[in-house]
Amino acid sequence: MADAAENPQTDAPAPAGQGDAPPAAPAPAADAAMAATSLRPVASGFVGAAGKTKVEVLGVPRVTWSDKEVSFGRAEARDLFALLSLSPDGASAEAIVEALWPGDGGRGGRRLESAVREINQAMRQATGCASGVRFVVKSGERRLLPAAWFDVDFWRFDQACRLVSTAVEDAGRKAALHEVLTLYRGPLLAGRDDLWVLPVRQAAQRQAINAAVRLAELVRADDPERAVDVLHLAVERIDPYSEMLWGQLMTIQAELGRQLAVRRSFELLKERLAEIDVTPSPQAQQVYERLVR
Repeated sequence: MADAAENPQTDAPAPAGQGDAPPAAPAPAADAAMAATSLRPVASGFVGAAGKTKVEVLGVPRVTWSDKEVSFGRAEARDLFALLSLSPDGASAEAIVEALWPGDGGRGGRRLESAVREINQAMRQATGCASGVRFVVKSGERRLLPAAWFDVDFWRFDQACRLVSTAVEDAGRKAALHEVLTLYRGPLLAGRDDLWVLPVRQAAQRQAINAAVRLAELVRADDPERAVDVLHLAVERIDPYSEMLWGQLMTIQAELGRQLAVRRSFELLKERLAEIDVTPSPQAQQVYERLVR
């Protein structure tokens, strides 16, 4: 099936019960966090916008409509949906086929069309929409998931990372960093080992690590307990093997006079590294020894 070219601004369907207008965009979580008197604790979670399909790809992937899980039966549909979930601006048919079905030639194009049909059918069934409603639309040569229908945690994560770079005040920067850490609940598309996923997964992990480091540094002077919370979360949820994160955590624990906590953190670092048959580097050992003198 070849879909006619569509403009996602005009042809994207409005969610059921919303009339012709798409649901109002929710206030960014960063704004809510900025208004809060405290950013403690950093919790895991993603609250999807009302009237939209909630798509979680940071951690174990999950798609839900009105709290009911949506599934796609064939691998092609699952693969295409996963790829478009990481591409808020969509991707060309050529790029999709090259990423998902390299070397398939014309068959790759047919697989793409079949995947689009299955996603549309599964979403229509889940939402109760009419047969003509499309959930994968075209914008020029690009296929995309319309924001009128989908709220994706990775899209919010990416937006929050951009806000970190553009915020002009610490309050806004802290709120954006908090949003990054709230959304990151595990490796991107956990459980998948597709080659096209790996570089995006690694980039998202680096962004989350950097967010933890920056937030800990921003709150360290005024709220060292908050900095400890952030770093504990980082070594538990983001990267248990990062000597940089463990080193920063031990440094702040030492500043708080918690020598036992420093020793315990170093023991935990050694345990984590042993899981991948690695021992602490000489640099990490030196940091630890300096802190426990």
